[in-house]
Amino acid sequence: MLSSPNPPAPQTAAAAALAALSDEDLFLACRAGDERAFRALVTRHAEFVRRLALNVVRDEQEAEDVVQEAFVSAWRNREAWRPEAKFTTWLYRIAMNKAIDRYRARRATPQPAEVIARIQDAEVSAVEAPGQLAALERQEVSRVIGGALEALPETQRTALRLFYFEDLEVAEIAKLMLASEQSVRSLLKRGRQTLKTRLQKQKTLHPHGSPGVSPPARRPRP
Repeated sequence: MLSSPNPPAPQTAAAAALAALSDEDLFLACRAGDERAFRALVTRHAEFVRRLALNVVRDEQEAEDVVQEAFVSAWRNREAWRPEAKFTTWLYRIAMNKAIDRYRARRATPQPAEVIARIQDAEVSAVEAPGQLAALERQEVSRVIGGALEALPETQRTALRLFYFEDLEVAEIAKLMLASEQSVRSLLKRGRQTLKTRLQKQKTLHPHGSPGVSPPARRPRP
C-alpha cells in the first residue's frame, strides 16, 4: 500500500507572527538587530525589487545583483530609515539608485560592436506560412516597441516602465524618482508622445512589412 505524502509542516507561531506584522513594524525589529524580521521583508519584497531593477538595467543577472545590493544596503543603513516614512518607498528608492548606478556604469563602459543579425529569405510551405508569419509579426511588435523604449531618455523610459509595466501610481513614481508629481506627469506625457512618434515613423517606413504598433496599454488594477 502506498503511503500518502507527508503534509506540509505547519507555519510556526514565530513565522505567523512575523507575517502578520506591517513592513514598518518588521523594520523596526530589524533596527534592533532581528535578522528573522529582515528575512521576512526580503521574502515579501525581493520579487518586486527584482522587477523594478530589471526595468532599468534590462539584464536578469544584473537585476539579481541589484536585489542583493539593495537589501544589503537597507540592512547596513537601517538606522537611517525614519519610522514615519513608508518602508517600501525607502527600499525601492535604494533599489532604483543601485539600478541606475549600474546602468550608467555600463553605458560608460565601451561595449563590443553590435552584432547585426542577417535575415535570410526562406521558403515556407503554404501550410506553415500563416503560423510562422504570425509569430514573426509578434516578434516584430515586441522588437519595435522595445527598441523605441530603449531609445527614450533615461527619465522618460523609467517613468513609462514604472507606470505601464509595474502599475505604480504617479505619486509612487514621484517618490521613487525624487521628483514632483507634475514632473512625472510631464515625463509620461513627453515619453508617450516620443514613443508614438517613433512607432508611427516605423510604420511609415514599413507600411506592408511590419504590423501596426502602438504604445503599450496599461493593465487595469484589480
